[in-house]
Amino acid sequence: ELEIGAAGGQQQLAAHEAGLLSTGERIDVAAGELGARFILLAARPLREPVVQYGPFVMNTREEIEQALVDYQNGELTGERTTPLVSSRS
Repeated sequence: ELEIGAAGGQQQLAAHEAGLLSTGERIDVAAGELGARFILLAARPLREPVVQYGPFVMNTREEIEQALVDYQNGELTGERTTPLVSSRS
C-alpha cells in the first residue's frame, strides 16, 4: 500500500490503484519488509474531459467506442481479432 496526500488527509492506495496529487501536496514513500514498487508520473493538468474504459482513456465515449473498434480490428496492435465495422468515414 501507498499513502498520498497532505498530512491528515492522506489516502491509501492498494496495488493497481492510481492517485492524484494537487499543487503543494507531497508523496512520502517507505518500503515495508517486502519492499515496494510504484510508478510516479508528472504532468500539467489537461483540463479536458476524461473517459476511461478498461485500458482505454479518451475525452469522449465516442472516442472510446472508436478505440475499441480499432483494437478489435488490429489497428492498435497489428494483430486482427474478430473484425468490427469502423465508424470512420
